[in-house]
Amino acid sequence: MGYAQTVTTQKGLFFGLFSDYAEARVENYRRDIFAQSVRALEKLSDRQLEDIGIPRSEIKQRAYQSVYHNQPYAQKVH
Repeated sequence: MGYAQTVTTQKGLFFGLFSDYAEARVENYRRDIFAQSVRALEKLSDRQLEDIGIPRSEIKQRAYQSVYHNQPYAQKVH
């Protein structure tokens, strides 16, 4: 009867800590960009928002999609 041994690579403690740190930094950066986007869009007048095709009620949704899903602020074609 033969025995099979599987070998898994160990990336080490440093790699785990570094990747956790990098993920946290990226998340913090995204959160900041989201907040800045929402603040900037909320400062616009209703007319300016209408010109770029974003209803005021969709500001947070559009900013979230842009920051977290790489979807630009798409203007809706009427």
